Amino acid sequence: MKVFVAAMFVLLSTAVARAAETPNPAGSASKIHVSASHLDTRCVSGVCSNLLYADTILNGKKLQLSGNAVIVKKTLMLIAPGDYTAKLLKDNHNSDGSLFNQEYDLFLPDNIVWQCFTTGVSE
Repeated sequence: MKVFVAAMFVLLSTAVARAAETPNPAGSASKIHVSASHLDTRCVSGVCSNLLYADTILNGKKLQLSGNAVIVKKTLMLIAPGDYTAKLLKDNHNSDGSLFNQEYDLFLPDNIVWQCFTTGVSE
């Protein structure tokens, strides 16, 4: 009985220790270089959406990322060219190995996080 109680104590201690760990976004993050960004406003049936596109190099691959435009103080913002950090949220690889629909958080200055996904790839 004492062995069982000791084993349960060790298991519960380990579970509590893991639950107390806070995930570090920089721990699994990748460096990303943004070479260009542009906005695209589309209106359909009176409903307009502002999409932000960024041409990037991530892990040696040239990718286009897309997501809702970043709004700061009621102003649509572009991402300035430069180096940033990105964290892969979802990797929805297709069976053919394509890179589409990977979801990222791109960490911008002033604690702004741009949620985006791959929409293009080039050589």
